[in-house]
Amino acid sequence: RRVREAVVSTQSTGVACALSHALLSSPKSLSQEYYLLLATLHMATGELTEAESYVRQATVLNHTNPAAWALLGHILYLGNDMKGARDHYERTLSYEEPAPEIHSIRLRLASIYLQLRQYDAAKNMFLFACRDSPSCITWLGVGISCYRLGELKESEQALAEANILNNTDPEVWGYLSMVCLKTERKLEAEQSYKYAVRVGLKDEDLLSEIRNTQREVGFGDAGF
Repeated sequence: RRVREAVVSTQSTGVACALSHALLSSPKSLSQEYYLLLATLHMATGELTEAESYVRQATVLNHTNPAAWALLGHILYLGNDMKGARDHYERTLSYEEPAPEIHSIRLRLASIYLQLRQYDAAKNMFLFACRDSPSCITWLGVGISCYRLGELKESEQALAEANILNNTDPEVWGYLSMVCLKTERKLEAEQSYKYAVRVGLKDEDLLSEIRNTQREVGFGDAGF
């Protein structure tokens, strides 16, 4: 996010050059590539309505191109239409031909499942991402999904994997604290919470949930 403006500027220049090339290559008719490039340009500049219009025109020309449905998913995601983005990412993954940046699409779809409280689907998608390219983020996603499903043992195992890959991720420590609170492990709950705060946990929703749970169980914060 901190480099968003610079990235948008660079993307816009590159897409504009590609648009010129597409027009020169196909002067008699507008190809799907042209509409997708135009949609990408408008998406990069925040013109989401125009971007969606162009990508839908692209899908009319070829409705079996996974890259087109992925781009439509990106546009709807940026417009905060989570259900629409979910549906189009799912369609993208249904094709045998992989879309560009397929791992990123899986991660975004998994995060949407979490937001929509489809925890089983989120868990499965994050596990798929772990098999494809394991990272702290993919294992954290598994851990959160399992926690929401009440699968505390599996959640702790996934969070431990995330911690191995990055032992300074504040969300990992925050959810580890939550697991320890739920499993009545006072010392570990306190230590995990303390470390989560130390490494910069700023997710207010998660912090509020941790503190509410601490009050419910009567431990978890050394200040009690």
